[in-house]
Amino acid sequence: MKTAVVYYSLGGSTRSFARAEAQARNADLIELKPAKPYRLLTAFVRGCPAAIRQQTVPLANRPDLSGYDHIVLMAPIWADHPAPPFNSAAALLPAGAEVEAVLLSGGGKSSTHGKVRALIEQQGCKVADVRDVRPHR
Repeated sequence: MKTAVVYYSLGGSTRSFARAEAQARNADLIELKPAKPYRLLTAFVRGCPAAIRQQTVPLANRPDLSGYDHIVLMAPIWADHPAPPFNSAAALLPAGAEVEAVLLSGGGKSSTHGKVRALIEQQGCKVADVRDVRPHR
């Protein structure tokens, strides 16, 4: 089974966690890069409302995920929802893939697991897990 860890990170916490996860699974590591990068202020002003509406954003890189059987999709939680690049990556998921969603938060847990599960299932994928992680700093 070929595995990819696909992630978006604003401040680096998700990146560190994704690297460790990819190494532990012997998986390919793919970073998502928005065409218009977020900064702390734009993440709050532009990113949080887009996250709440489960909007996508254009990506500078559009990874081809068709060669992967198992995909671990990671992003930080913004306004109780995955950051918009997560939604953009979900739209690229190949039908039939098994997907784990890992949502990273410096605070509490996300209450949107059902929405995340539905977003992944809309792509014809099997949801293996949706979980929250609070990375150690």
